[in-house]
Amino acid sequence: MRFKNILVYLDQGESNEERVGSALAIAKAHDATLTGVVVDALPSSGILQKLGVSGNDAVVEKARADAQSTIDEFRKRAETAGIATETSIIECDEGKASEKLSRLARVHDLSILRQANPDRDHAAFVAVLSEQVMFSSGRPVIFMPYVGAKRVPFSNGLIAWDGSRAATRAVHDSLPLLETMEEALILVVDPENIEHYQKTKPGEKLSRHLTAHGISNTVKRVPRGDISTSSVIMNELANTGADLLIMGAYGTPKLREVILGGVTRTVLESMIVPVFMSH
Repeated sequence: MRFKNILVYLDQGESNEERVGSALAIAKAHDATLTGVVVDALPSSGILQKLGVSGNDAVVEKARADAQSTIDEFRKRAETAGIATETSIIECDEGKASEKLSRLARVHDLSILRQANPDRDHAAFVAVLSEQVMFSSGRPVIFMPYVGAKRVPFSNGLIAWDGSRAATRAVHDSLPLLETMEEALILVVDPENIEHYQKTKPGEKLSRHLTAHGISNTVKRVPRGDISTSSVIMNELANTGADLLIMGAYGTPKLREVILGGVTRTVLESMIVPVFMSH
């Protein structure tokens, strides 16, 4: 099983170069076509008019030129790497960006998006865009941290397992990656609170399922104690040296600040390795 059609989000941020490099490596490992997408999103026409900016203003033209430059650079790198590509520039108002990118993501096996850097301009836009694509596209997403990836293709995965629908979706969507890894760790936080089959321990059935797919794996059960689930996950990532976190995403595409799950939000804000999520 392989990903054959992968989307990567492109921009002019500092993390773009390494994100493209990671996307190219994943595409090469899966013999996939890689679609590079730039979202050229501007405030609504009403806001632009209030700011005294017209549709033909130099600001709009510069944004178009920057988008095309980003696409051209992506094509050059892909050609050098021998990767088949497609490209797209989504030009729209900011309020429509998530909807348009989600629609495109629905016809790809996997989308590679970015973590927002809180110290950079447009951090809020990037965060909302990526999260809403995750919730609305119906397809799995890899979030690349702005600090970069340690190893691609991935070698050791950590699965945050709680037996839920979202976690189940994430594990099965990530099988094309898991099947090429050396090892996967199934992390069960607070195992006494996880529903499981009789005469088995939490995570044991998943372990057998992955073994049937030829995936070498182990199970680790950790009581949470007085710290958060997200802290347990982050500690295990640091201790094990895993290079990909696989977990279900909790929340909805609306009312992000209210409904986005606490563990999901914390992981997206503080990730130290790429995160594979499904919803």
